[in-house]
Amino acid sequence: MTQSPYAKTPRGLLRGFVAAFACLLLLVAVQVSAKDISVKGAADLVQNPPQGLTIVDVRTPAEFREGHIAGAVNMDFFGASFDSQILTLPKDKAILLYCRTGNRSAGAYDTMTKEGLTNILHMNQGITAWQQSGLPLQK
Repeated sequence: MTQSPYAKTPRGLLRGFVAAFACLLLLVAVQVSAKDISVKGAADLVQNPPQGLTIVDVRTPAEFREGHIAGAVNMDFFGASFDSQILTLPKDKAILLYCRTGNRSAGAYDTMTKEGLTNILHMNQGITAWQQSGLPLQK
């Protein structure tokens, strides 16, 4: 194993330490902003919502009409207007995000965080698990 030429000097050691510390901070920041929430946690949130909570269903309009969480707005992840719709969401309020099984909402989560939305609670089991838990849907 070869040693980095920078490791031989105090300045090189400091650079290595700073780089490692920066990577650690980046990992912590990513973990703090990523917030998966269980179906039970989402149900509790809907029962006692924080002020300004927006519930976002990223399924298709047809899926949304079949049943959704009460108060949810439909923003079709595959729809042409998805990117412009998420720009209307408040950046300082909580967002409960879901789809059918968690796959589309995971993609939507990534898109939303790139637009500066940080308080996103991702119901990663989706509406399917919500239904299996016997929780109500609005049609």
